[in-house]
Amino acid sequence: MNPIKIGRTRSFFFTKVHKNKIETGIQIFLAALKHNFFEEEILKFQWKNNQNKRFNRFYHAGGLSNRQVLAQIQSYQNLLEEMGSNSKLTILPFSSRKDIVTYQPTNMPVIWISLNCINNDWYTPIHIASAICHDLAIIVGLGGFENQMSKPEYKMYTAPVVLGHSILNTAMQWNDSITEVQNALSLINVQQYNYFPASEIIGDLYPINMQHNQVNFDKLISSLLLEQESLFALQDKLTLKETKRLVCIEEVLIKLNNLRNDLVECSLDGSDLDFLQTKINIGSRRSN
Repeated sequence: MNPIKIGRTRSFFFTKVHKNKIETGIQIFLAALKHNFFEEEILKFQWKNNQNKRFNRFYHAGGLSNRQVLAQIQSYQNLLEEMGSNSKLTILPFSSRKDIVTYQPTNMPVIWISLNCINNDWYTPIHIASAICHDLAIIVGLGGFENQMSKPEYKMYTAPVVLGHSILNTAMQWNDSITEVQNALSLINVQQYNYFPASEIIGDLYPINMQHNQVNFDKLISSLLLEQESLFALQDKLTLKETKRLVCIEEVLIKLNNLRNDLVECSLDGSDLDFLQTKINIGSRRSN
């Protein structure tokens, strides 16, 4: 049974030509997931940040290893079920953000395909396969949106983007054996490949459950700084217990900042390094 179906909304539908293109794209996507070349692309992926530090994991992927990312995208149906969602993906058409916003949500995971794109000959089945893989990665929690990253220039190293481009690279392995792929590749500019996933055209389509540990760590430090400032303001009126509490807060802040620096330096996927330049003031101004 096909794990992906082609649907329609009340306002829009795919034509027969669209459906033929989408069905080919679905087959390319499903075949690519099991291809050795695709697996190797994901397992060997690595990147460097602006400080020339190398990472062997995808950026902003919650510290998941490449092998874990591969396993999750290959077993996405099981993952969707664990998330309480239908395991069958549905591909739906849209023309604008309004079409998606007005759509009645269900537990059915949706991959949105732009009618403005699919109406063009240059938007091939390979583009569709890449768009499916990209947005599916976001649905199952393998990547974030650009506005959730403090370093958007690293977006190209996120799992959704790399997975989407890996579909193209894998399809190129069939250039001499599959006519539909050969025809599609003849229309694709590999250097400027853009498959226009709906999550990037519209943004914030899918809920993201991933946490950014460094942000949460900084919030903890900020909360202690606020209490420290309050105690500083009452310094002449502090009781013995309040004075002792202030001393404890200062000691905790010093230790937390040291731990924070260690956390940044041992970042697994590069996302903690987004905050390397964030200044945290431990504010030891207490007078004796």
